[in-house]
Amino acid sequence: MAICSLVVQAEPSNLEAVTHSLQSIKGVEIHAKNEYGKIVVSIDHPSREHCGNAMADITHITGVMSSSLVFEYQEDLEPESIQ
Repeated sequence: MAICSLVVQAEPSNLEAVTHSLQSIKGVEIHAKNEYGKIVVSIDHPSREHCGNAMADITHITGVMSSSLVFEYQEDLEPESIQ
């Protein structure tokens, strides 16, 4: 399980389009946004790789000026075998 949170800064004029694009990414949840284009986002997914790819995808959304990783957590759901 992997959880990440980010602050995404969008161009205010593109806020709704960016919000729509963010919501189309699997595991993404929007927690807050304001009229200045600041968006608080989390990504929750079993795969850490998916979270990394989603963060990269966010930077390529038209209207996104920046994204900053605020928090990252990973927990293996399967215990490793002890040898």
